[in-house]
Order: sequence, then C-alpha cells, then structure tokens
Amino acid sequence: MKKFKLLVVLGILTMVLSIGSNAFAKKIRWKMVTTWPESINMWYGEKQMIKYVKEMTDGQFVIKWFPAGALMKAFEVFDACSKGAVEMAGDWPSYWASKDPAFDFIGSFPFGFTNLDYITWMYQFGGLELMQKLWGKYGMTYFTLGATPMESGFRTTEKTGPIKSIADYKGLKLRTPSRATIAILKQIGASPIKMPGGEIYLAVQTGKLDGAEFSSPGIDWNMGFAEITKYWSVPCWFQPSSQAGTMVNLKAWNALSKQNQAILKYACQAASIKATAFYEKDSAISIKKFRDAGTEIHTLPEADLKKLEKLAGEYCITKAKESKDYAIVLKSQMDYLKQYKEWRDMSGEFGFGRNPAYVDDVLAALKKLGY
Repeated sequence: MKKFKLLVVLGILTMVLSIGSNAFAKKIRWKMVTTWPESINMWYGEKQMIKYVKEMTDGQFVIKWFPAGALMKAFEVFDACSKGAVEMAGDWPSYWASKDPAFDFIGSFPFGFTNLDYITWMYQFGGLELMQKLWGKYGMTYFTLGATPMESGFRTTEKTGPIKSIADYKGLKLRTPSRATIAILKQIGASPIKMPGGEIYLAVQTGKLDGAEFSSPGIDWNMGFAEITKYWSVPCWFQPSSQAGTMVNLKAWNALSKQNQAILKYACQAASIKATAFYEKDSAISIKKFRDAGTEIHTLPEADLKKLEKLAGEYCITKAKESKDYAIVLKSQMDYLKQYKEWRDMSGEFGFGRNPAYVDDVLAALKKLGY
C-alpha cells in the first residue's frame, strides 16, 4: 500500500514537472496607452515590443495596447503612467518639454542627431541612463522603441505656395510640436502652432493651417498628406530624426521579476532595431508615391540652412541656462558629437550623419555654466 501511494505521489510530481512551472506562474496583464492614434504608425515599435514580450513569456506577460483617444487623450498619457493609472505609455519625448526642456532635446533637435546617432549615444555613451534618470523624477523608467530617419519637412498647400527659402516661412501658420523648432520659426517670421498629429489633416484641409510637418515620408503618406498638400520643402533641418519610446511606471517595473524585467528590456531593444529599419524602408519607398500624386519637392539653399543652424545652436545654449537636466543631456550629446567627429569625417560617404556646426560653441558655453 505504501509503495502504491509512493508511486501515486511520484506520478503527480512527474505530471507537474511535465506541465512546467509557467502553468503556476502569476500571469501579468498590463495596459499600455500611447500618444499615437491607429492612423499614425509611429506605434510600430510599440506593437513589436508587445509581440516579443508575449512570445518570450509564452503568453504569461501580456500588454494590452490602447491607441490615443481610446482611454485618454494623447497628451494625458505622461501623467497617467506617472501616477500608475496605466503601466506603460508610448511617446515622443519632446511632447513633455513643458515639464522640463530636457525632454525636447531627447525627442529631436534641429540639425541634431540622426537615428543612428540616437542609438549609439543611448547604448554606448550613457544616453539611456540619463533618460531613465530624468523619467525617474516622475515615477517612471524609460526604454527606446526606435528612431525615424530624417523627417519629411514642411508640406504646404497649393494656395500657400512652396517654401523655397527662409523668406517663404514668413507669415505662415505651420504645425510643429518641438519647442526648439517653434522658437526658430518665430524668429524667422512664421506662426507655429502645436497640435496632435491626428488633428493635422482637418486643420490643413480647412485652412486653419497653411502647412504642416509630422514625420518621415512613409508615415506622412499613410496620414493622407498628399491629398491636402501640394509642395514639400526639404531637407527637414529641424528633425533629422525623432526618437520614440515607452514610459514604464516604476512601481509596476519594480514589481516584475528580474527575469520579466530582462525580457521587457530586451524586447524593447529588439523592437527598436526593427522599427528603425522599418521607418528607413518606409521612407525610401514613399517618395515616389508623393511624386506620382503630384507633390513638388523644393530644396532650401545651403546659405539659409547655415543661418538656421546658427539659430539652433543659440537656442540650446539659452535653454541650458534654464534647466540643469537640459544642460546635462545637452553636454552628453555634444561630448558624443565632438568625440565622434573625426571618425565621421574619416568615414565620409561610407558613414552616417553630420557634424553640427554649433558643437564647439555649445560646449564652450556649457563650460562657462559649470558643466
């Protein structure tokens, strides 16, 4: 009898082991909101990350995604994640510049980082740690989910006419969200307006805006901009790249096991690579679509670009005096650009990106400020 009972117990243990520990693990169900509506595929990295997390945990860790407007408005996601109303929130950091100017520099900056600059700085020059420290002040940590290539630049209507020079910006009502770009546009006589991406189409269509910018060519195409604009001004001097990512509530993050933290962290890294590659391809194949739809492309003169670049350098020095966090992030990025310059020059056409003309001036100003 005892032998029979022992066999039963051993049989049960064998069944348990064959089922696996996952069957008894606590299932994790998170909510993720985002600043992006369904119509704007800047969510590409977010959905890839969610897919990877589910696959790597065999369905034990599931993140439910909600587009902008489903649970809350786009610009409400920061506070919602900070307070723990949701565990995650996808974003573009520059949206939060009203909380600290440092966020604006992390998302994008005129004549600044390309997408590969962002990746190199974040993963090899301490950028991601600085970002996580900044979000930590608001009860969150942060992970990147990809960076776009150069964005399209401003698109204007047939009635407005093309932007061929700095002078053509004067008096135009143009949508752009970056504080740095807004400040520069005001200096050259434009009237910048900040609004969510989902509102751009109607605003241009009804004449509330003379033109607008949003993102890289593929994203702009999917938003229907070829239907409401005629002219396209390049290059996009004010957004050589846009870094997107996800905020994670710190309490929710700390409640995860070390294994699940690692899974989420590396899922974000994998999604970042996939999204960056996706945006590059999407941009390349979308130019022809705009041309075929009748869009005319105009390039700004080199002399005008140099004037705009000078204004960008002056702007970031001004902001460094207002925010310690901004100055710290700025110093880190300028140090990276300075250190990388010789290799970039040597790489030439076989490398990537450019060396902004304002780096030395900004570093000299930061040194005077004690950074």
